[in-house]
Formats: sequence, C-alpha cells, structure tokens
Amino acid sequence: MTKPHPHEGATHRILELPDGTFGVEVSIPESNPTKVTGLSDRASGEAWISRHQRQVAAGPIVRKLFRHREHL
Repeated sequence: MTKPHPHEGATHRILELPDGTFGVEVSIPESNPTKVTGLSDRASGEAWISRHQRQVAAGPIVRKLFRHREHL
C-alpha cells in the first residue's frame, strides 16, 4: 500500500518580510508551520508554491537504498 506524501494537505501563505524579501509559510497538518525565506518577489513565492504542490501531487518521496557490491 502506498503511503501519501508527508506534506499532503499542506496550505501555503506568501509573506512579505521586513527586509523587503518574501517567504512562504507552509502549514502541514499535525505539524508546526515552517517558513521558506529568501525569495526576491511575490512571483517567486507563487512559483515555489506551485513546485511544492506538484511534488506533493506526484506522490510520496521514494528513497532508494544502494548497496555497495564488492568487486571480484
């Protein structure tokens, strides 16, 4: 059974920061909100949100474990 992406159900909010840059507040259910900062403008924030939403929609994060094989 496939597990959902850990950020499924996240909400996003663009923030204008005191230094004139922008950020995105990401609220994930059952987790404290986190901020992504260092974005130059609102459009960069919107682009970041779109990328994040596409990643979440693509499904769970799959990490492969690699085993080192001995060379004969």
